[in-house]
Amino acid sequence: MNIRATKREETRQKILEAARNCLDCGDFEQASTREIAKRAGVAEGTIFSHFATKEELVICCISAQMAEAIEKGLYTMDPEWCFVDKLMHLASYRFAQIGLNPRLWQVIMKQIVFSARKGAVNDVLQSSGLIQAVQGLIEEAQLTGELNSNLSPELIRKSLMALILFTIHEHMSHQNFDCEDMCATLRELVEAQVIGLWASKPEMAA
Repeated sequence: MNIRATKREETRQKILEAARNCLDCGDFEQASTREIAKRAGVAEGTIFSHFATKEELVICCISAQMAEAIEKGLYTMDPEWCFVDKLMHLASYRFAQIGLNPRLWQVIMKQIVFSARKGAVNDVLQSSGLIQAVQGLIEEAQLTGELNSNLSPELIRKSLMALILFTIHEHMSHQNFDCEDMCATLRELVEAQVIGLWASKPEMAA
């Protein structure tokens, strides 16, 4: 990487750090790009040379935070665990983030889900590494016979991501951000799928 590219990347990281500080303080929704630029020590126009919109900046910040949780979850995962236990371990790190600052994540979820930009939710899940991590667990479980290998891994993954998003939405609507409770909700949903639709050898109805 040449000097110019290095400097540009350093500026980008300063902007992201300033935006993350706004997120951590819970005032990102009110913070203007001018305020973020001031915290980063750059001109306001510099932000838009790195991020097309404030929304784009939000997505990058969220993805980075989620990526940290996913990385920790994968690093501390026991390879001997079953598919459901591995998934729940990974999810627990994600749910813990929400529990630490629920008001912030309520704002974030609202902005992402109702984003005017097509594919915003998928972009966050993709760039954070969550989709790749879950897909890897599914493919591994299919190889070991825990999940039906005749089903498309992508189909299982999409269903699973829907269950995760449902769990988050359900607990936000009831203002219950306890990590263990969220994990219990997701586990119940996933186990029902594992012994049913995703089962390696589904039982035939009598």
